[in-house]
Amino acid sequence: MDNARRRAAPMAPEDRKAAIIDSVLPLVGERGADVTSRELAHAAGVAEGTLFRAFGDKTALVGAVAVEGLHRAAGPEQTLAELTAIDSALPLERRLALVIETGRDRMAEVMRWMSVLRHLRVTLPPADDDATRRRMTEFRDGLMAQRASQHAATVEGITAVLAPDLDRLRVPVEVAISLVESAIAGTHHRLDDLLPAVPAHVLADALVNGLAGPTGPAKKPGPERPDAAASGTTAPGTPNPGSPAPSFEGNCF
Repeated sequence: MDNARRRAAPMAPEDRKAAIIDSVLPLVGERGADVTSRELAHAAGVAEGTLFRAFGDKTALVGAVAVEGLHRAAGPEQTLAELTAIDSALPLERRLALVIETGRDRMAEVMRWMSVLRHLRVTLPPADDDATRRRMTEFRDGLMAQRASQHAATVEGITAVLAPDLDRLRVPVEVAISLVESAIAGTHHRLDDLLPAVPAHVLADALVNGLAGPTGPAKKPGPERPDAAASGTTAPGTPNPGSPAPSFEGNCF
């Protein structure tokens, strides 16, 4: 009887809200602010009335989910764990490519949840009371604090990635980290969506080996001439076999 009572015991309000947020987070991530109350209730496995009792209305629930999604996407602990898990035995170019790919994935998630919050802000009435303004201020302060922690974790993680090759760096490690961060952020600060992002391995190669080769006429990648292939010589305009150029698959720029 005691066990049955414990199983049937209602959840505490905060636990109920946390469980609902966790259940509907993937749905809100997919549908954004356009998700319906019925869809949210179905994903949470509860009646719509339960959602309203817990959060007041759909906007409050979606906002709480977006805030949680943002916290998870920008979590410093997970960021540091992902970066320090990169195999230090890999070539530097490959390690940096993995850093860029990881950073792009995380930034895409952050932008997804920020988009939901921006949409909700448009639909919300002006903050004309002290309590609402205080909550908004607390949210902004909390977000800024998390961003600072996230940046600190990123710096620590990239430093660990670079550690096996510190003696190769031509710039201070702080500059190298800033360049890597810029390569990641540049994906989401383009002027338009018409140009595809530069592949991570191409950016990593450029970061490690630079944009220019040896002094001399500019070399452009091109197919070998048939006679050059037969003679074993390299046709003009092709990369030196001793210094292979990065592979640009598809239209990268």
